[in-house]
Amino acid sequence: MDRRAFLRTMRILEARYPMKDWTTGMRPFEVLISTVLSQSTTAANERRGLEDLRHRVGTITPERLADTSEEEIARAIWHAGLARRKAPRIRAIATAIRDEWGGQVERILALPTRRAREELMALPGVGPKTADVVLAMAGGHPTFPVDTHIARIARRWGLSRRKDYESIRRALEDWTPPGKRKEWHLAIIAHGRTLCKARNPRCPECPVRKDCDWYRRTRVRKQRPDTRKRGASTKG
Repeated sequence: MDRRAFLRTMRILEARYPMKDWTTGMRPFEVLISTVLSQSTTAANERRGLEDLRHRVGTITPERLADTSEEEIARAIWHAGLARRKAPRIRAIATAIRDEWGGQVERILALPTRRAREELMALPGVGPKTADVVLAMAGGHPTFPVDTHIARIARRWGLSRRKDYESIRRALEDWTPPGKRKEWHLAIIAHGRTLCKARNPRCPECPVRKDCDWYRRTRVRKQRPDTRKRGASTKG
């Protein structure tokens, strides 16, 4: 897929999947904790874990989570999966935000994008994907977070020869206008959940299949005739 095809594809997906901002009404620290909970689980399980955490501690703030035991956090977020691994991270992040940033993730988000990304990634358990999600969704920074759906679709579209996170992110950011990155990030995720699934993608229903490298390759393989004579032995 070349740049022109990518832009054409994204205009179609943008119209097909109107933006649904899951962070509406959330404070930046909640977005950060929600993104940590989303690691290695489904959106539904992440949401349930976040709601249970709210029920347990009340308003989710750095101060409250820093003062809550790891055991109690783990019990609250059980539905989000990997609770024993995520609970220490969440408490450590809350403590760092409270002690180093005055309890305000907004102070990080007010920094220039590159510096803000570095500071977020310096927090315990925060990698590039989590940092980019918080930057884009809570801070309005022009980053293009790459989740499993986006990585899969980027490979199918042939946007990057390399499969690592940073290569895919750079390829998407190079071809996406800064003001469209958040919206197109959400559109590709919606497309991955709806049609371009990991298993059994619904290609006949896909509105952008004509520009999809993966679709063209698989269609050619399916249409390639069998050159062997019918009934001939395949043994030497």
